[in-house]
Formats: sequence, C-alpha cells, structure tokens
Amino acid sequence: MLYAIVIIEIGVYVIGLMTGRFANAEAFAAAVYQDPGIAFLPARYFFVGCGVLCVFLTFLIVKRLFGDRTALIAGLLLAINPLHVKWSQVVRTDIQATVFMLLCVLASISVARRGRWRDYVIAGAMAGLACATKWPCAVVVLSLLAVGGSRIARADCDRRQEMLRLATGLLAAPITLVLVSPFLLLDSATVATNVGGEAQLHHLGATGGSFLWNLGWYIADPLRHAIGVLGLVLAALGVVLASRRSPEALATLVPVSLVFLIAICSQRIIWARWILPLLPFVSIFVAVAVVAAGGWLRGTLPRMPQWGLEAAMVVLLGVPMVATAHAEAIERQHDTRSRAADWAKAHFPPGSIVMLEHLGIDMLPQPWTFLTPAGAAGCVNAGYYLKGKISADVIGGWRGKSSVVDLGTIDPSTLAGCRADFAILSDFDRYRDEAAYYEAELRVYRQYIKGGRQVAYFAPSPGRSGGPIVRIFQFASAAVPAVRGPSAATAGQSPRPEKQVVP
Repeated sequence: MLYAIVIIEIGVYVIGLMTGRFANAEAFAAAVYQDPGIAFLPARYFFVGCGVLCVFLTFLIVKRLFGDRTALIAGLLLAINPLHVKWSQVVRTDIQATVFMLLCVLASISVARRGRWRDYVIAGAMAGLACATKWPCAVVVLSLLAVGGSRIARADCDRRQEMLRLATGLLAAPITLVLVSPFLLLDSATVATNVGGEAQLHHLGATGGSFLWNLGWYIADPLRHAIGVLGLVLAALGVVLASRRSPEALATLVPVSLVFLIAICSQRIIWARWILPLLPFVSIFVAVAVVAAGGWLRGTLPRMPQWGLEAAMVVLLGVPMVATAHAEAIERQHDTRSRAADWAKAHFPPGSIVMLEHLGIDMLPQPWTFLTPAGAAGCVNAGYYLKGKISADVIGGWRGKSSVVDLGTIDPSTLAGCRADFAILSDFDRYRDEAAYYEAELRVYRQYIKGGRQVAYFAPSPGRSGGPIVRIFQFASAAVPAVRGPSAATAGQSPRPEKQVVP
C-alpha cells in the first residue's frame, strides 16, 4: 500500500511540475500542507480502482468455474455490496490485499487446468504480495497448495515434475514477501516491536471475545449488514453447491474462505473491514446458489424463464444492499465531526485556543490555536508542528505502542498543558461504552471536563449522519459571542440545558 501511494504522489508531483503548478519539490510540499486533498484524493481514487478491479476479477474467476450468467450475478452482487462500496473509498490495506488474493486464485485455476510453470510462480507471487499487504491474506496460498496437490494425486501425471513445480510456486510466496518487504530481515527488531504492539487484548471500539463469539459477531453484524439474512442463507448453500459442482472451486475457493474466516475469528480484536477479502467469495457462493435456485424453481413455475427467476432473486437481494449503500453515502457526507467543525466555525471567536482530538485538516485555516493529544508529550500545538513539518519518528516516540492517540491516552501529568477555551471531544463516549476496560482513560476525561460546560452535542443518525458522538465543551476563560451562523438547534446542539456536564 505504501509503495502504491508513493508512486501516486510522485505522479502527482511530476504532473504538477510539467503543467507549471509546482515550481519545485518545496512548492509541492507547501501546496500539500495548504490543500491536503492534492495528496489524499489521488490515493483514494486508486483504491476505488482496486474495488472495481475486485469486481472484474470476481467475474473472471466465476466465468472460468461456472459460466457467464453466474459470473454476472457474482460481479453485480459484489459491486453493490455496501461494505465493499464503503471501504473501497478509503486508503486501507484490505481492498488492495483482496486484489492480490483474487489474482492468486485466478492463477491457481490456471494451474489446475494447465499446470504451467508460469502459473505456479504467479500464484505464489500473488500470495506473497497479499501477505505483504495484509498478513492474514497469506491463507490464499492454500488455493495453490490444493490444486497442486490434486494434480500430484492424478494417476496420469509426472508426480516428480508436479511436485517440483508446486514447490517452486510455494517458494515464490516467501521470496516475493521478502523482496517487497526487505525490512522483515533488515530491521527485524522493529518488526518484532510492531508485531508486539499488534498483540492487543482489547482495542477501543473493537474488542472481541471467544472464537465463537467473534464468529457470531461477524455473521450477525458485518456480513448480515452486507448481504442480508437471505444472502447469508444462500451463501451457506452456495458453499455446498460450489464444492459439488466444481472440483476447482472446492480447491481454490472453499479452503481459502473458510480458513480466512477462522483466522480473523481467532483474533482478540474484531473489525468489520477485516471481512473485505471474504466478500468476493461470499458473492460467488451466493451467485451459485441463485442460479441453482432458479433451476429448481423453473420446475415448479414452468411459465417463468429461468433467467427471470434469477433476476427476481437478484433484485430481492440487491434492493436492500443498494438502499444501505445509499444511506451510508449520505451518512459519510454528514459526519458528526464535520457538523461539529461547522458549529465551531460559527461560534468560536478569533484567537480561541481549541483542544481538538481529531485534527480536522479543514479547520486549520481558522484563526485559532489548536492543541491536539500526542501521547507521552501531552497536548501539542498542532499548527506549529505541521508548519515545521515534524518528523514521523518524533510522533512515533510520543505515541509509543498505543494504538489510539487521544485525550484519554496522554500522560495524565501533562493534562494541564491541554487546557483550552474550547474542547471538541470525539472519543469520550467510546471509552464510556467500554468503561470496564478503560477506567484510567475515563478518569483523564472526567478530570479534564470538570468545570466545563457542554455547549454542543452531535450524534450519528442512521441514514442521515455518521461518525462518533462528538461533544463540544466551553471552559470559563472563553465567551461564546452572538451566533454567527446556524442556530444551536439546527447545528446539532444538545437540547439539554447548558450547565456543567460530567457524564
């Protein structure tokens, strides 16, 4: 992912240089600090492209295994999947790793049918790239192992030759991993530190439970949200049907999807986006079941063509998916943090000191001094350090091994340095919802807001607004002038009286 972003940013710089927008590298850097969208948006477009590529690769895989009609249904279901749509717009490793997984599966199908050296090496290399992008995706190598093993078991093959080819393909995976991620060997101490930081027992907003609890959550929450109850039933049926109808599908699709699900359910942390690599496989299984169900229904409804029955089922599945994707698009356009920023712009006087947990880039031009939590350093002047182009190593030192950096995770002895006229808090309610795990962090928040009064409150609303609960506190040193914009009611202010609030 990082390599891709670097190439993209180099491309943006070169284009800007050729068109005269940037005079040199320093001008490019200055422009990015003034308008971060110059760097952010091209990277996000790339990941949108990865999402589209996932749809195309899913179509190609299913076309080879089950034919055109099933392929069209599988591709369509993935294209309108709300979870796939949502995370294809964000710079994250999951969607790019999914591309490499699907390329590995595609090459493994070629191995099953032709057994060429090239196919073995490509499949192994794609597995290595998938692992380098997101480590659980390494399970896709099972598709190569399964088809290679099936070829070795055939009576009409040169077993020694097939074993050599399989060994070469499997060896291509770790070689590719090390070639693209040489620091695994060159800086193993940092790798060990990073891996240790990932071994968390709980994470704010993503603490899981036992294997069975996690499995139930993934099925009942993100998967049901993505494809609905009917989709879940059809996916389970499709696993059985695909296994029976195509030995290649049994080798390339079923083991990978099941082992990947087991891998993520075995973690102590749960994230909805972790199932993104599963969504193409789920779409394939649902499509197989839809086509099979169309054939069964054709026997009881002879006047209806099979394609019509299949189309009806796709509509039945797809309408809720499209509606969910549309509602989530509206929520993303009206994030609580953006609403809080708009309220602040209308109400905070010039010269205010603002403690902001999420450093909204769009707020930097405001005539305020921004303090933002920075771990061991307490709260720092965000604008000052951004203008100075602070080193990532310095920030890493402040952050330490903490997976979250906010007011609750700073050194409590530095809390006095976070005092401001206003505070915009976006993580407080997340800690309060998991108070059993975060008593220390909650104490920091309650100590900080003691003596302040809540002047605005923004909560997500399904289909209307997304994001965390955001609270704005005013402290004694600040005075809010007359409203210079939307009223408190329309801006999302809490209807409760403006008094000291210490929930």
